[in-house]
Amino acid sequence: MAARGQMAPDSAAARAFVHASIRRVVMHEIGHALGLRHNFKASTAVSRARLLDPDFTAANGISASIMDYLPENIPPENAPTVGQVVMATVGEYDRWAIEFGYREFGPDEEAAALQRLAARSATDPRLAYATDEDAGSDGVFASLPNGIDPLTTRFDLGDDPLAYFRQQFALARELWRLTQARRLAPEDDYGLYRRNLERGLAQMQFAIPGIAKYLGGIYVNRDRAGSGRPLLTPVEIERQREALRLLTREVLASDSFRFDPQFMRRLGIDQFSRLEGGAARSPDFSLPEAVARLQRSTLDALMSEALAQRLADAEPKLADARALLSYADVQQRLGDAVWSELEQRDRSDIHGLRRNLQREHLRRVAGALLRPAPAVAADVRAVHRQVAQALQARIRKALARPGWSAMARAHLDDSLAVIGEALRAPLVKQGV
Repeated sequence: MAARGQMAPDSAAARAFVHASIRRVVMHEIGHALGLRHNFKASTAVSRARLLDPDFTAANGISASIMDYLPENIPPENAPTVGQVVMATVGEYDRWAIEFGYREFGPDEEAAALQRLAARSATDPRLAYATDEDAGSDGVFASLPNGIDPLTTRFDLGDDPLAYFRQQFALARELWRLTQARRLAPEDDYGLYRRNLERGLAQMQFAIPGIAKYLGGIYVNRDRAGSGRPLLTPVEIERQREALRLLTREVLASDSFRFDPQFMRRLGIDQFSRLEGGAARSPDFSLPEAVARLQRSTLDALMSEALAQRLADAEPKLADARALLSYADVQQRLGDAVWSELEQRDRSDIHGLRRNLQREHLRRVAGALLRPAPAVAADVRAVHRQVAQALQARIRKALARPGWSAMARAHLDDSLAVIGEALRAPLVKQGV
């Protein structure tokens, strides 16, 4: 918002933002003191349209609970209206939970009254609840198991988390565009350029686990048997495909991280923070390493045995196998995105960022063939053997085409050798 000119750093609007942020934290912690746990499903009670409504968000907030972990409600570019940026009030879930826990009823009516209050949660979407164990390990609490419900995620907003994360990618790219076009005043610090580049990358990093939850994901509720609703509902196959397309397009595409070279030569560093973490930070910014971190986490999510297990677990819950996204489907689409240069006849080179990505992908494919783990090794190894064989044929065909740069040809020759060695490795027998 500062880059757009909507909030000057020393303005009354900026001070109001700081005050609202402090108030939000105080309300959240008082909620804990009163016995409330986190509620990471509460944000889905507010539609994306209402997030832009200043009157609605002022009265109701940007989530049904202050006990959610809530990001700032930054509107998309050229939004017609702007809602409250920070959650500035308690939500409907908070009022309901406090009433259940603290309202006094007479002895004769207490049981029935509490039953009526509790029953509202099955019919009022504002009272949906899921906490830390449900959200799982999404980069915040690494000790928890992976969450399976994409509607239960920390630091998202709105009733469509996938659309929210898509908007976060758009906001990051808008920030980069505005920052690259910004002319600094003589007294400004070049560190602003680097901070905004790193902020956009960090926002993308935070979005990846939430998007990956859609693949093999399960919508979960906490109903009692009387509601008649299923507790577990597999995520629609088209939503899973949409999530996969979003990750491959935003994080793994050939042009995902291209910046003006003049901009890259002006990335300053805060000299007073260079010793943070006990080691001096280099004044140079390594874009290849920063992008590799993003892409490694994406590959980890899309090529993991945990994903294979989730996709396999969904199969018994579906009457029609055609409604199932398989691990083989994911790996085929992933391989096409990572190695897209192989079929592009108008290109003679493979950018360094792309070579890094392709090596990371190939390392995981080879690893699945050489060191399968016992849990779901049969399916994972079979799929990656198929991927390796198809990739081997694609690289051979591409190498037969003249015009590759020396670096690209060396990369492809080495990749072909790695695939061949992995495919020739002896099978590891399971259960013997």
